Amino acid sequence: MRHIDKQNDYESLEKQLLSLFHSGVYISSYDIASIGEKIGYKLPLKERDILLQRLMGEAKKDAKLKDLLKLFGALIEERVKKYKILGDEHPYAREVISSWLHKAKSTHLLLQRESARIADEN
Repeated sequence: MRHIDKQNDYESLEKQLLSLFHSGVYISSYDIASIGEKIGYKLPLKERDILLQRLMGEAKKDAKLKDLLKLFGALIEERVKKYKILGDEHPYAREVISSWLHKAKSTHLLLQRESARIADEN
């Protein structure tokens, strides 16, 4: 499934990343700014949606979108590892944590597919 919108090619992907309910992880303004810095963008801490939209737009313009998606994937992988530890430490919360894990893994796969699609276009 390709995430495209007439307003912004990556609007639905941005919404996925910003929604804890859909992505299984909370990505903070600090996380977004830190990821941006890793690929050469200094971003002021602002609302998450504004930061992510700006970062994705700049990365797309500068042909760094694939790198950006890989960094978000790495962030999600890091959170998955933490969720697994939490599940082991708190068995009574495994059901909730399992839901987060499933959503996080699905979001990671989505990022991988988008990254592969970008690579195919180039």
